[in-house]
Amino acid sequence: MQLDTIFQLNLFFFYFYKIEKNMCRFEVFLVFLTLGHCLAIPVEDEIDSSEHGVTPGRISTNCTCGLSNKSPKRIIGGKEAGVNEWPMMAAIIITKHKNWPNNVYWCGGTVITHRHILTAGHCLHDDDGKAFEPKHIGVILAAHNLNKLDYNDPNVLRSPEKLIKHPEYEFPVSHDMGLIIMPYITFSRTIGPACLPTERFNFVNKRMKVTGWGFTKPSGPVSDVLKKTDLIGITQEKCAKVYKNVIGAVFDTNYQMCTFQPGTSDCSGDSGGPIMWVDKDINRYVLVAAPSYGGSGCKYHPGVNSDVTYFIPWIQQTISETYPEEKTCSKAA
Repeated sequence: MQLDTIFQLNLFFFYFYKIEKNMCRFEVFLVFLTLGHCLAIPVEDEIDSSEHGVTPGRISTNCTCGLSNKSPKRIIGGKEAGVNEWPMMAAIIITKHKNWPNNVYWCGGTVITHRHILTAGHCLHDDDGKAFEPKHIGVILAAHNLNKLDYNDPNVLRSPEKLIKHPEYEFPVSHDMGLIIMPYITFSRTIGPACLPTERFNFVNKRMKVTGWGFTKPSGPVSDVLKKTDLIGITQEKCAKVYKNVIGAVFDTNYQMCTFQPGTSDCSGDSGGPIMWVDKDINRYVLVAAPSYGGSGCKYHPGVNSDVTYFIPWIQQTISETYPEEKTCSKAA
C-alpha cells in the first residue's frame, strides 16, 4: 500500500509531495483543500492492465468478461493505450445532426452484452439537450486511432437500433445513464463485455482505470488514439463540498461518485466511457462508473461519475425488455 498525503484548504487546489512508506518522493500529487489539515490515506497499489485477463482469479465469472489484451509496453498517466487493449471500449460518433460536421467523436461507451452498450444519458442528447435519434449516431468497436477508419464501412460505423435514457434522466446530468441497443455484436479477442459489479463498490482510495478519446486539454482537441489513465476514488463528502462551493453544481451521493488524479483526470469526450476496477477475486475488469461531468479545467477538479451499481436494476430491466436472451457477466455467486 501507498500513503498519499492530501492537504485540504478551503476552495483551493495545490501540489504537494507524495509520501510513500514514510520516505519522501518528489512525485507531485495534486490535492484539494477544505479544512486546513493533513490526512494520510491508504491507496491501492498501481496495477498495470497488461497483468490481467490471462490468469483467472480464485472466483470465476458467469460468462467471459473484463479481459484486457496485453499491451506491448506499460503506459500510464493519460498516455496512449495499446492497440485493442480494451475490448469493451466503444466510441459514439455523431453521424448526421443539424449543421454539425459528419462523423464527429462525441462520447465513450462500454459493451455489456451482445446488444447493449452502456453510456451516459447526456451522450444521447446534443449540447442543447435535444435527444438524438438512432440515425444521428453510430458506434465504433475495436477501434484505436479514430482518424484511420473508413466511416463509410457499415462494419466499422455501426448503426444502433434504439437509444434509451434512464427514466429519471434530466438534462444535463441528473441520473446520467443510458443504453444503446445494437444489432448483434459478435465477441472476439478485440470486442467483448466488461464485467458488471455484484454489490455496491467501495470506491474511496481505490485505483481505477479510465479510457477514452477525450480532450487532451480542457479546451480540446480530442485525441485521435485511445488513451488510458489511472484515477483515485475520493469521498463523496469532499467532492460534494468542492462542487457546491467552487462550481455550484449539484452532487447526489445516491448515484454519483468522484475520482481524481493530478493532471490526468477524465475530460470532455471521455463522458459515458468505462471507469473500471480490477476485482482481484476474479482477476477481471469490472465496470464501476461512467464519467458524467467535471469542472472547467478537468485536470484540476474531481470528475463526477455515475455509479453503475446504483443503476443495475434499471440496466437489467431494460435488457429484459429489449433482448431478454442477453445476459450481463459478473462474478459468479
